[in-house]
Amino acid sequence: MDSYFDKCIEHMTLVVKEKDLCDWLKNFVPDKNKGFMFTDHPNIDIISQAVANDGHSGASFAMCVRAVKKDLLETKVLQS
Repeated sequence: MDSYFDKCIEHMTLVVKEKDLCDWLKNFVPDKNKGFMFTDHPNIDIISQAVANDGHSGASFAMCVRAVKKDLLETKVLQS
């Protein structure tokens, strides 16, 4: 059975694909002093709002974004 965090990654991956943000996320590098938790980029807000019901803390959201980005970079997640 998948862990709760795996389900969150799966959901966020779907959101990133549905919002056509795959290429953007693969190339986006947040400010080193803000990371994904504190960045104020509008696309991060779009993702955050779409997964709001997943119950993320700031830290779990940032970890999830990094996991999705890693999967994209490793070509595990293909655009449809």
